[in-house]
Amino acid sequence: MPSPLDEDRTCAMFDSFSKKVSRNFIRNLERAEGNRDKHFAEEPVDYILELLGHEDKYPSESFVLYVGGYSCVVKSEILHKALLSLPENQRSVLLLDFWRNLTDREIAEELEVTTRTIYNLRQRAYKAIRKFYEREQLYPWIEL
Repeated sequence: MPSPLDEDRTCAMFDSFSKKVSRNFIRNLERAEGNRDKHFAEEPVDYILELLGHEDKYPSESFVLYVGGYSCVVKSEILHKALLSLPENQRSVLLLDFWRNLTDREIAEELEVTTRTIYNLRQRAYKAIRKFYEREQLYPWIEL
């Protein structure tokens, strides 16, 4: 059986050992944090990526439609399919309106129809595109 003096000495040694381990652990953490700060910038990663990185753009990522000798670039595949599903005159009205920013009168002169016809073609095109989108959302597995 150990004497009380040996127990006190053992407790003191354990106490000293525990404190030394704790102190060394904290020193190691502080040293690691100092090293990390040397190697990492303070700026956020997004900012650095914005400065250094860029997004590649490939022609195959967009779709091109032609109207009146001009090309109209569409980035959405579904919109491209919807526009292709329209009759030629309805598609021409939308492309001339949105991509070339022509007025109804200018579109009517180019297509040789009345402004009322342009209005009707646009409304039919909107309705057809709306139906196309509804059909795509309800039945996404159907290939068109």
